[in-house]
Amino acid sequence: MVDLSQAMVSRVLSGQRELRKRETVQRVLEGLTRGYDIPSPVMERFPPELGLELNGSGQQTASVLEGVTRLDLEEVPGVEAQPPYSVISSAVLSWLVSHTPSVSEKLRGEEGPVAAIRAAAAAFASLDNRFGGDHARIAATQYLSGTVVPLLRRSYPSSIGRSVFAVSAEFVLSLAWMSYDAQRNGTARRYFVQALDLADHAEDRLLGASVLSAMSHQANYVGSYAEARDLARAALTGAGERATATLRAQFLMMEARAHASLGDKGACSRAMGHAEQAFNRCDPDADPAWIGYFDQAEYADEVAHCHHDLGEARAARRSAEQSLTASSGQEYARSRVFTRLVLASAILGQGEVEEACHVGAAVVPQVQATSLARCEGYLDTFVDSVHAYRGQPEADRFLHQARTTGTVRSTGQ
Repeated sequence: MVDLSQAMVSRVLSGQRELRKRETVQRVLEGLTRGYDIPSPVMERFPPELGLELNGSGQQTASVLEGVTRLDLEEVPGVEAQPPYSVISSAVLSWLVSHTPSVSEKLRGEEGPVAAIRAAAAAFASLDNRFGGDHARIAATQYLSGTVVPLLRRSYPSSIGRSVFAVSAEFVLSLAWMSYDAQRNGTARRYFVQALDLADHAEDRLLGASVLSAMSHQANYVGSYAEARDLARAALTGAGERATATLRAQFLMMEARAHASLGDKGACSRAMGHAEQAFNRCDPDADPAWIGYFDQAEYADEVAHCHHDLGEARAARRSAEQSLTASSGQEYARSRVFTRLVLASAILGQGEVEEACHVGAAVVPQVQATSLARCEGYLDTFVDSVHAYRGQPEADRFLHQARTTGTVRSTGQ
């Protein structure tokens, strides 16, 4: 009835075999409950728009986040379906036309709950940056549900309330990135929209624009290139003259990435040119703390991605090498995995198979260490490219390494 053999069913019932795949569990539940009106937590339906709209109050946001975290932790089937752009366009438009200015004065409330959330966010972000989203995501989701959501239900004086909303927005944005890195894209999108909503309640226009930029990054990765372009432009428009040079450079690089994916070399070049001008004017003292990651290494990495996606191997290699030279320490080790795989792909694009495979082979243990779906996706793409060179000793050695370590899904067929 559910495509399971009698022997497998016997092993499951005796405790010798565990059903791990959600799809298999779902089929078993459907088989067992067929003909009966028996509700099951895994089979519950959920409003498809849950978490994809802005909310009228902090209390409403708390209720929505409570629902989203429940869907996330219970792994409800269907939640990972990537919502179409039309579903979130109203949220983006609502944010764009809102007139909440970025708060110029330093927000109060850096003690108590705000300090606690900020410390927790820093701890989870450190784990995320070093090892990838899977290591910290579940714990962060539980913290959001058990600690942050109840705090959002409280009443606060105006300035303290904005502080709570702002730090909560940063926390939810970080969780959205973790979910995106783990390729839980439907959940990530819901967290992104709720981070946008919290930033709006905090009256922090720049943080809201940064959320849209992050959504652009995700849209570009999943192949929604026009959406990625529009979200990056919305970030630029929404931030307006308030944007610092660093923020403007980052938003422009997201637009450039989208143009590169669309194959529009001219538009990509123009956006990169404007980004370079902005980046050269960066003043870290003027920046919000949360954009501190966008340094020379990160900027050069985005440039490398643009050249790579346009098929400009030489320029991609140069920028990737500049990014790796500028990076230091293990704080953003995960990001350097992406850069090294772009570098390996660029070297391969120059026809230097042996060196490309040498660089790729050095990255494989790092991908294993992250256990991160998006890193594995980058490695898969590189492995697919190397398959064209099968028969060459270095290529065969690399493909054997990638296959035996179990870090790739690619078959080369």
